[in-house]
Amino acid sequence: MNTGKRIGEAATVTGLSAHALRQWHRRYNIGPSFNSDGGQRRYSDQDIERIRLIDLLRQRGFSLATLAEWPLASLRQHTESDHRRLVVGWHGTHFSAFAAQIPHAEFVQSASLNKRPPGTDVWLIECPTLTDDQLAELPDSQGSLSIVCYEFANRRQLTRLSALGYECHKGSPTTRWLLNRLSELTPTASGFSMEELAKLMNIKPSLDCECPNHLASILHELTHFAQYSLECSISNDTDAELHQDIFNHVQSSQRSVLAALQAVVQAEHLDIGKLASS
Repeated sequence: MNTGKRIGEAATVTGLSAHALRQWHRRYNIGPSFNSDGGQRRYSDQDIERIRLIDLLRQRGFSLATLAEWPLASLRQHTESDHRRLVVGWHGTHFSAFAAQIPHAEFVQSASLNKRPPGTDVWLIECPTLTDDQLAELPDSQGSLSIVCYEFANRRQLTRLSALGYECHKGSPTTRWLLNRLSELTPTASGFSMEELAKLMNIKPSLDCECPNHLASILHELTHFAQYSLECSISNDTDAELHQDIFNHVQSSQRSVLAALQAVVQAEHLDIGKLASS
């Protein structure tokens, strides 16, 4: 059983002094997350990882006040030098579906229109019917990629969105549209929509096997289960951490199967664009 680390042990493994750790905890709430049976504060392995990542990014010029607000997913992504996974902030009803379908990006949910999750590369807002009240809540995009997906809005509202720096997308977001949009930012944001996977499950491959069909079927099922486990983590506070952990493991498997399927699609010389429109 992991009982966590005392502050002296945390100082040793992070390379920071015990005094610095106390200051970080007091000023920025960067510190131990649980108590031992005796009521003493203890640093978990996740706490240690978070402190190490924050210290690394601090040395790269980020402020502690900013880093203290970032979720662990954003800290991880911003410390990777190669093939960094994008962090997508999401406000809307289809969060879990898109988070499950695009395993090469980290999705962070926000319940508020006026609070973009810290550390995100993309901020996407679903507003089927854009109202003046919603528009008044939106802050300036501050030069970061921010997209509002809408069905109904007037010209004045769209002009205001553009002035705030938001990209306006008419219609509900689709997986293929979002994959294409993210791939403009990084080539690692690749994948298949559920519709594309369904078609790959039924194609007649030129290879003397049914590998494309089987891989597409496996990825299709993993995606469904990823969405299920993520929705469990959102709706069930009691087991939220467990289901989030399950989701992370499933997404790791998705990325492996996705790499294999992409290799087969390339060997088959399949045009995903034509597949998506057929």
